[in-house]
Amino acid sequence: MAGSSSLVPTTPFARRLCLIALAGLTLRLLYVLLVTRGATLTGDAGYYHEAANLLADGMGFTEPYRYLHGGAQEYLFVDDPSLITATANTALPVGHVEPTAGHPPLWVLILGLSSLLGITSVLGHQLVSACVGVAGIVLLGLLGREVGGERCGLLAGAFAAGYAFLWLNDGSIMSEGLVVALVAASTLVALRLREDDGTRPVVLFGLLAGLAALTRVELILFLPFAVFPMVVDRGRPPVERLRRVAAVGIVALLVMSPWLLRNLSRFEEPVFLSNGSGVLLAQTNCDATYYGNKVGYWEHLCVLPQPLGDDGGTLDESERDAAWRQRGLDYASAHKGRLIGHVVPRRIARLWAIHDPIEQLRADVLVEGRHFRASAIGLVQYAMLVPAAIVGAFLLRRRRRPLLPLLAWPAIATLVAALTMGTTRYRVSAEVVIVVLAAVAVDALVDRRRERTTDSPG
Repeated sequence: MAGSSSLVPTTPFARRLCLIALAGLTLRLLYVLLVTRGATLTGDAGYYHEAANLLADGMGFTEPYRYLHGGAQEYLFVDDPSLITATANTALPVGHVEPTAGHPPLWVLILGLSSLLGITSVLGHQLVSACVGVAGIVLLGLLGREVGGERCGLLAGAFAAGYAFLWLNDGSIMSEGLVVALVAASTLVALRLREDDGTRPVVLFGLLAGLAALTRVELILFLPFAVFPMVVDRGRPPVERLRRVAAVGIVALLVMSPWLLRNLSRFEEPVFLSNGSGVLLAQTNCDATYYGNKVGYWEHLCVLPQPLGDDGGTLDESERDAAWRQRGLDYASAHKGRLIGHVVPRRIARLWAIHDPIEQLRADVLVEGRHFRASAIGLVQYAMLVPAAIVGAFLLRRRRRPLLPLLAWPAIATLVAALTMGTTRYRVSAEVVIVVLAAVAVDALVDRRRERTTDSPG
């Protein structure tokens, strides 16, 4: 395991990784300034941007679409206004204040801090996102070094700097740039948990696990994968194992507790990390996503009409989400055969770019505002990285290096897609591992070529 002294910027590894990160920053800035600057934000990107500015204005975590648009928020993502029925939801006034937990808070909080400093524009938040993406490059380089040595770390950093499916996120104000950094950091510390007897990695991993869950809910699923080697570690007494695992859980819970307590006290229905599961289940379990050309994907129209109370009045966000969740579960229960035999496989195929990847890229353009040509570059890079990553995994297995913390991420991404929908963006946590494992394979190839050069007659 590399010592902490190698993190000093004067070491050759650190200098080279900094140059790679600088190149990655340059690429991200060029993408933002030349390609996505001035683009209209939609969906989650618009939510993050507007919610951050409201937070900086002292509004707390306020649902941005209802505050900024009132009843018109029902029409925002609908091409045909006749599909909307006049209800209490459409009658909401502009400036309607409603607490939100539509997404976990960390990304909104980071953007909100930049808004507090005066960086409130779309371009400003895109530039903040680009800088966060650079942190991901550095952490991927450190993870690569932990897995395969310094050259592997530099290769992983270089791949991360140039991989389009990573820098595309940084130009769209999505939370995925932060996800990359936290996934890389969490995996790096998880690899050290079993080897390091100190409390520092235990506390650090608990901190990172909590922060990851406050960025994307599904990232908390990594925690059991990471602590499993600690549970079965026969080199430590059972009491010591239990103490370390409990410490991880306690620290993670402490990190999440302010948000958990806020949610449990602010909403009518119990809310923990976010209110987003219900609306997603409704959008992904309906006729449009079980039949036709959107199988395995999502459809906004499936959430219409928005739920109302028994008296016809508006519901708070948690109550709407509970109603949507029931709507989606009811549909899935009524179509079990179609779900298991056709929809779930298609969701997974969409996630891993097995089913009509070009069509999926076009959907990414419409839904998330991604640039199609840049996405096409990313698809070509992805097609080259995945076979190399498979080779890298076999090489690590042959070297008896721990694989569980690495392979956990593709498993988590697949599970999330199977339960919800398949989309390119949901693959980002797994792409952290793909980049590192591909670096392992290329690093081994470099070694092999050098050996052949040395052994060849001069």
